Amino acid sequence: MNKNPALSALARAGVAWLTAASIALTLNACGGDGADASPASVQKSDAPSGFPVGTTTYDAALPPEPALPLAPQICATLPAALTAQANGLLPDSADATDTAPDTARIQTALDACKNPSSTGLATNKAVRLVTGPNGANAFIAGALNLPGGVTLWIDTGVTLFASRDPRQYDKVKGTASCGIITPSDNGCLALINANKIANGAVVGDGVIDGRGGSPLISSVANDPNLMKRPDGNGTMSWWDIGWMANKVLNQAQNNPRLIQISNGRNFTLYRVTLQNAPKFHVVSSGVEGFTAWGVRIYTPTAAYEAMTNYLGMPYSPDTAKNTDGIDPGSSGPITSNPGNPGKLTGDASNMLIAYTSIRTGDDNMAIKGGTGTTNGRTYDITVAHSRFYSGHGMSIGSETAGTDNGAANPDVAPVNGVLPSLSNVNVYDLVIDGADNGLRIKSDWSRGGLVSNIRYSNVCIRMPQSSSDGAPQALIFSPYYSATKNGALYPSFQNIALDGVRIVNASSFTFQGFNSASPVLQGAAGWPNPPVVNPLTISLNNVVTDVAPSSFTVADALVSIGDGGTSLPFAAGGGVSVTRAAAGPASAAPVDCGRAFAPFPGQQVSGSRPSSSES
Repeated sequence: MNKNPALSALARAGVAWLTAASIALTLNACGGDGADASPASVQKSDAPSGFPVGTTTYDAALPPEPALPLAPQICATLPAALTAQANGLLPDSADATDTAPDTARIQTALDACKNPSSTGLATNKAVRLVTGPNGANAFIAGALNLPGGVTLWIDTGVTLFASRDPRQYDKVKGTASCGIITPSDNGCLALINANKIANGAVVGDGVIDGRGGSPLISSVANDPNLMKRPDGNGTMSWWDIGWMANKVLNQAQNNPRLIQISNGRNFTLYRVTLQNAPKFHVVSSGVEGFTAWGVRIYTPTAAYEAMTNYLGMPYSPDTAKNTDGIDPGSSGPITSNPGNPGKLTGDASNMLIAYTSIRTGDDNMAIKGGTGTTNGRTYDITVAHSRFYSGHGMSIGSETAGTDNGAANPDVAPVNGVLPSLSNVNVYDLVIDGADNGLRIKSDWSRGGLVSNIRYSNVCIRMPQSSSDGAPQALIFSPYYSATKNGALYPSFQNIALDGVRIVNASSFTFQGFNSASPVLQGAAGWPNPPVVNPLTISLNNVVTDVAPSSFTVADALVSIGDGGTSLPFAAGGGVSVTRAAAGPASAAPVDCGRAFAPFPGQQVSGSRPSSSES
């Protein structure tokens, strides 16, 4: 892998700081007073005092910004033949006779530009989608395969639309597996698939639109697998299928993702807008080296929010289910890896998400660590200078079990002799505005493991007034994501640090370690005897909420409070230990959120915004 040393170092920034802070927690847990490793001596922010969240445009700590291809890199230029409407959607007539009219010519160009000799983005060959004659600005395609060393460049003013035909995404041609509801959700290819490749990219100032709210059609005459609306008034949309599967039948929707990158190296998303995905927007599984820079994810768009689903409910982030923004995570080990030399362990590592805005119907971002110990590990991830709007926030989990079967890893530091499943995550200069969860780590005993060295700094959070999924929670660290049967994969959240976090309005808060005897798990099967207890170890410095918590839950936690303090009402007792440093200097003001909250770049976010008194 062409690992970027600057990015790896940045992702690990604060690890020594976190380790030092954890000494105090460990001493306290063992009965010591922690005086020689006081949080006062270690809990310092890397950011300058008064750092204005949401205003940074340049960061010398990051690798260089990616660039659009140069003219000599262009291998093929394809002009659009279709025209979108003024509202950004296509008329139904655009694919009435051919459900994916541009798949073949785009795929032919991608294959012809395959470039295994590429050493990175600057040496890739590019396929460029451009406007055509008479104002043509749109393409429609089904599943596309991106070869190694190729950049798909979507030009300004151009939209690549996903076909509405589920048969275009079936994994085996002639066997219907997409666009249906089943107990599992692995039946669809993505719109753009990058499998076992090195140096792939999707760039440009254009748009990829998944058409999640449009009624589905089929290239198969009288297709018996094309789902109809229960009222008989036409066919279901992707989001209709998602709602019925998740909310009505408690099953899974087989809907295509927009972009799926699997088991490769060095993939880049740059400046492109992704919207209206049928399901997840971007999933990066077992990829070593991933960058999303200047990406915009917005679902649903205004044109769809003017429509309703099959139950008459308006399309919104609440009704576009499982439309995660960016989900990087590990995968199972890869034994066959043609055209991409070197062993791929299934690790997810060396990742950067920067200057990116996400507004969607599920996790804005979810960093995952594998469902079982055979999966690889996830580590060295940086999220910087980004904005999250409606969604489920900045999440880690729920899968946190991958350990590559316990194999040693020089890039992952053990914690008390245990190699973590997910570690070295550095989140800074993040605005969360309207997501019903803010900063979240989630797992359970069916897919848990060690999560360690996670740092959040200079974060501004504004919560919605309500949420369809329960009370909004600005900070939620919980190992009880699902009270499933005990799989002996016990979650453990260690060395979690919040340094400079401000919540400007009302919210609930949860800080829980894992305890198999917890009342939360009553009714679940497989309680171990004696109980398994993995306390949450967490440090907070200059963590402020402008309004008293709506609710506050703490259990099985070792809490360290730095000299910058916190306004959250932590108290020792009942499995909770609290270590406090002396109060810091008067200059340690709350994080400056006065310029943090702004509409989604390029368009006004729909819906009302809670008032706030941030300064």
